[in-house]
Amino acid sequence: MIPEFLAIGHVTRDLVNNGFGWGGTVTYGALTAQKMGLSPAIVTSMGEEHETPTPLRNIPFHKVPASETTTFRNIYQEGSRTQILKGISSPISAADIPTRWANSPLVLLGPVVGEVSYDIAPHFPNSTVVACMQGWLRRWDAAGRVTTLDWDGSQVLPLVDAAVVSTEDVEDTSLFDQWAKLTPVLVVTNGRRGSRVHFSGQWHEVLPFDAKEFDQTGAGDVFATAYLFQYHRSGDPVNAARFASCAAAMSVEAESYSGIPSLAEVEARIVLEQD
Repeated sequence: MIPEFLAIGHVTRDLVNNGFGWGGTVTYGALTAQKMGLSPAIVTSMGEEHETPTPLRNIPFHKVPASETTTFRNIYQEGSRTQILKGISSPISAADIPTRWANSPLVLLGPVVGEVSYDIAPHFPNSTVVACMQGWLRRWDAAGRVTTLDWDGSQVLPLVDAAVVSTEDVEDTSLFDQWAKLTPVLVVTNGRRGSRVHFSGQWHEVLPFDAKEFDQTGAGDVFATAYLFQYHRSGDPVNAARFASCAAAMSVEAESYSGIPSLAEVEARIVLEQD
């Protein structure tokens, strides 16, 4: 069966306090796609000691073998997050994509530690492909402390339909204009301040939706997936950003995956904002 939405990247174990939760762009992406009414699938890499994560048990998986699962310890202080990388799974290349899944109409490239190989971007010529750039913008030291990395982007951005990046993941903001010249559509998200969309040589501002924030985990991944869904559906880069902004705002109003809204809920909220 060919999935309608394919997410590629590492599922992660996120350590917080004395427990852990399952995370990663592909986790939130697949769950968001499911809420949008799509049939999702995931290509990932995980340690053999871990079964398919409970929240993803009804979603088809293809796992690249690994000695461990990518694991982060997240430390939150005064609204900012420090990440420590405690383990890392195997890289994912085009050869790891099941043959039939290469025909998925919607594809999200969701690296968290640069694990998605550059040869994957051109592997889906008949699909709408969005790159969530975060994982290519990270580096870590010997102790696993994660910091930002300047990334050229030339081996991925010209080959996708759109790319999404957060201001939180970039120190040198001049990179936005550099990346905008490489890809058809670049979306720069800025949390509560909304987002900017660049296409056809111009930047367009998109206002945020109000939210009573409870848990911001995964909001950027919800945004990227909702953007891919709506951009494929409408073909309008700004309309897709507004839709994605609404979905992301709604997702932070509850804990973890439970805040991800359905398609009907997003559409109803947009109509309410317009009235």
